[in-house]
Amino acid sequence: MASELKWLFFDVGGTIFDEEPVYKYQEDVVFDLLNRHCCDVKEKEFASAVRAARRYYLPRYIHHLIWIFTEEPSLYEKVSLAFEKQMNKTSYKKYRELVQLLPGMKDMLMDLGQRYALGIIGNQPAMVRQRLEEEGMIDLFHVHAISQEMALRKPDLRFFQSALAMAHCTPEESAMIGDRLDNDIYPARVLGMTTVRLKIGPHRHQPVLSPEYLPHYTVKSTHALAKLLLGTDFHGQGNGPMIVW
Repeated sequence: MASELKWLFFDVGGTIFDEEPVYKYQEDVVFDLLNRHCCDVKEKEFASAVRAARRYYLPRYIHHLIWIFTEEPSLYEKVSLAFEKQMNKTSYKKYRELVQLLPGMKDMLMDLGQRYALGIIGNQPAMVRQRLEEEGMIDLFHVHAISQEMALRKPDLRFFQSALAMAHCTPEESAMIGDRLDNDIYPARVLGMTTVRLKIGPHRHQPVLSPEYLPHYTVKSTHALAKLLLGTDFHGQGNGPMIVW
């Protein structure tokens, strides 16, 4: 039976902001570090590994890439540490350059805010607040569940439960919109939230591993997402998945 939705929660990277430039930047850094540490990785070989790794259900697929080209704990640790140090040195200017709004997203969120309460649940650095403020969007969201601030990361169910608690709403009253089956769809479905997969970006090739990973709704563009969420046929789902292609 369909239920009334009061809250919409959005993933941030890959759903509000285009995540492809961030992933490409990280991959380029890893490729350079591997070769600097004498791993002798070829471009075609690395590109093939990237395509495969993006399909995997891994918390941080970048570390999988490092491992498959080092396969030795001490070398893996050395390259991983070098990667983390370089990421930690990334300036806000570089972050802002990489993190750009998906087309039509701000207008859609402003329209949705007239119908629903909005929140974010994202594995993001705290600086994402500043990025949202620059776009005039931070106040569109009533709940800000940001991993670095909360010391929790998706797909940890406690992260979602904390966001729901901040919103004072039940899972049945809320929907999760995200691009990843592992981080967004699966945990939200386990809790009883309605789920919407925006099937674009680095994780669009993730396979559905079991019914628990199957979204209630699937769309392939931000335009289609707006049409779905602002349409009259979008409802809370209590009886299993429904697919919209």
